[in-house]
Parts: sequence; structure tokens; C-alpha cells
Amino acid sequence: MPTPSDATVDPSVPTEDPAWRELLAEPAERFERRIGKAKRLIYPRRTAEDWRKASFASDTALAAQLEAIPDNGPRIDTREVSREEFVRDWEQPRRPYGGERFKVGEDDDSYAVWLKLKRRPAPRLSPGRYYLRYLATSRDDSPLYVFDSSFAERSGTSRLGRDYAPPHYFADDLFRYAGERRRPPYRWFVLGPARSGSYVHIDPLGTSAWNALLQGRKLWALLPPHVPKEVVQPTPKLHGGGEAVACAGEGLGVDEGVAVGD
Repeated sequence: MPTPSDATVDPSVPTEDPAWRELLAEPAERFERRIGKAKRLIYPRRTAEDWRKASFASDTALAAQLEAIPDNGPRIDTREVSREEFVRDWEQPRRPYGGERFKVGEDDDSYAVWLKLKRRPAPRLSPGRYYLRYLATSRDDSPLYVFDSSFAERSGTSRLGRDYAPPHYFADDLFRYAGERRRPPYRWFVLGPARSGSYVHIDPLGTSAWNALLQGRKLWALLPPHVPKEVVQPTPKLHGGGEAVACAGEGLGVDEGVAVGD
């Protein structure tokens, strides 16, 4: 079965997998049309050329620079550190601590933009394959990023919410007293290819968060509350913070008030 050339497929994609080979061999027209529509809804003023004008996907110097970023994020082993020790040594001192359809953005009217996600082989073209094919082949400078807060509430994806439990360090959850119907969003399913991620931001509700990486590597930039606002804004260099590279199987905790780029 033919597949796209290696130059168009992310090297991390297991192209020897029959399911991936089938997905990548499907005609591109329908896939490109659906991805293009999602892009226009989320970024209506961004042209097709704007998505790749910096050529980050082929910039070897940028890749080398990212690899050279020092990983100064400390680690602990949850099997060896008790909850009491964690609160004393990490939470109280405010130290950074580690380890169907999905939402990929919003349009100008704040309506969610969705793409289906599916890899199982099917006898005919499936609209559920759009995002995974995009993930495998995107050359965009800043690709679309699944950032979905309602995955555990929809019937088609609710089982994902049963596949994990918060680490015992983070058992305190004041929002639970508001009830499931009234509490603000508090859990997200996140997925993206190389170069995807969020802008630098601070949690709008001032909460702490824990993050677990299931596959791949993720670069975090963490800036404490005292860092000036002009430094927090995206610039070529961020001073006054720290970087951490999370690998599959690791988690990361972020205290309230910390500016995050992930």
C-alpha cells in the first residue's frame, strides 16, 4: 500500500503500523478541506501562507536550539515521597512540581471548533481520521492543538475520564463543593504534533494544576508571579523562569499564579 513520502510525515509516526499506513494512504483532498475549514474558523485573518511562513518544521537550527535548552525542572518519585512531605517541601514553598470529537479552538463568536479523532481501520473514508492525519503530516509553524475541557462529559469520550485519577498529592479540590453542574472547567484532554502548544498564560481562576504526559516530549516554560508582565509576553528569550522537558510517563504540577507556556 503506498504511503506519503517520508518528507511529509512526522518521523515520530509509526508508519509501519497498518492502521497508520491506511490513514496516510487515503486521498488528501477531503482531509485538507476539513482541516482548512477548522483553521479559517479559529483564525479567520490568517492566510494559508501565514501558517508556514516561518518554516519552523524544517528549521534545523531552531530544533537544535530547543534541544539545547537546559532542563532545570526538579523531579520526585511519587512512590518515595509522602503527601505530607510533598506539601512541606513543594506546595508550601511554591516550588514547581512535576509529571469521537475534540475541541481545537473557538471562532470569533466563541463557538467551539471540533475535529474528530480516530485511528481504527475502516472500510471507507472516515471523517474521524482528520486530526490524526493532520498530526502526522502538518508542516504548520504552530499547528492546531486539541485542548478539550468537556471530554469526560460527552458519551463518546467519557471513558477517558475513567482512565486516570489525580495523584494523592492533589486530593484537595475546593471546586467539588460547587457540584459538577456548577463548577468551572477543571480537566482537559490535550493533544498535538510537534511545534503545537499554548500561548504563555496564567490560570484565570488562580488554581494550581497537575499535568501528566502520556506520549512524546513536552517543553514547559514556567515563570513565577514576580516576573514583570513585559517578560511574560512571548518574546525571543524568557528570563526569570525555568524550563522543564516532560517525557512520557512523567507529570508536572503548576502552582497558582505561575505563568506557563506549554
